Amino acid sequence: MDPAPPSMSNIEQEPVYESDSEEEDGQKVVERRWPRSNLKLEKHGFRPVWTSWDGYPGEVPDDIGEYLDDGKCKPAQLIGPLRSIAWLAGLDELVEAIDHPAFVIQDQIELVPYWGAGIEYPVYRHIDEGQIPPRISDLLDYYQPKSTPIAKASTPPAVKTTATSNRLIDLYATSRFTPSSTVKCFKVSWDRNPVRLCNKIQQLASPGLDSSRLWFCGLTLEALESTLAFFIPERNKQNHDNEFGPGFYTTNSLEYSCVYAGTAGAIMVFRDPDLHTTQVWHPSLEEWSSWVARWLKLPIAAANATVPPQYLTADFIKGAIRGKSASPSVLPTQSDDEQLVAVSYHGCEVLSKCLIMIIFVERK
Repeated sequence: MDPAPPSMSNIEQEPVYESDSEEEDGQKVVERRWPRSNLKLEKHGFRPVWTSWDGYPGEVPDDIGEYLDDGKCKPAQLIGPLRSIAWLAGLDELVEAIDHPAFVIQDQIELVPYWGAGIEYPVYRHIDEGQIPPRISDLLDYYQPKSTPIAKASTPPAVKTTATSNRLIDLYATSRFTPSSTVKCFKVSWDRNPVRLCNKIQQLASPGLDSSRLWFCGLTLEALESTLAFFIPERNKQNHDNEFGPGFYTTNSLEYSCVYAGTAGAIMVFRDPDLHTTQVWHPSLEEWSSWVARWLKLPIAAANATVPPQYLTADFIKGAIRGKSASPSVLPTQSDDEQLVAVSYHGCEVLSKCLIMIIFVERK
């Protein structure tokens, strides 16, 4: 059984958010970056959601159950209808847009992952697809108006359903890796259940993913093309609150990377980066908690702790991925999965040299 969410007695200091308020204004919810209570959804006319801390109130419906494996979904903190998620995030105008026949946005089931993601995570994808009205995306402070239509990114034609070696420059003409650089590539059909998707990937990649020294990075196709052109962290809507600060994020969890690849993205696979030539900071538990609190802007005293001197010279930060938390006013907890984050140009260079595979995820 999943552990219960942190109790209010663990809160370090004020403010404590009263997210059950009947008169709660959506704008205030967006500004404070902490959602309304999921326990109030049905009372306000919304479908319930599944959460990692409360589960689902009653029998899990089929459309949500498809995402679960034995009632759980390791990479997810929340699964539910977009309409309900919009209300939780304070995006009341998005709720109205979903209900209005003039808008193309649909009330489909969405997944909110743990790793560096807020409740509004799935909304960003719909912004990128042009389905969210500008006034709503403006509210999130991440909308950039487009004066001309943009073409939708797709898997390069050279990529097949079997693992084959491809020159990166043949995949993307803008790739500035060594011209002769080749990596294994294949494409796989997206599956809403991360466990099933991982199993498919393992079968297609065999034996390419047998090593225990692999690091994965799930990203959009647009971000992949940019990364191959210039291997540095790309600031985008889906990693605005990465918990270790600016950097190129990888994880030892294939499941997490599948979630971040989305329904039409990619997973970069790195094998055994040469960390001996770099400075690696392994935060202690106390350092980890305060560092994550700092970058997530949590309203607790730990967020203002002194910056550890190891960070100032680090090429990589290696530590746990943030775990479950039901309140922004408590110290973050660690999950069982790790992340390796390149936080310097040298770190990015070292990581880029050990790229061995790119997995493309497609939605049929």
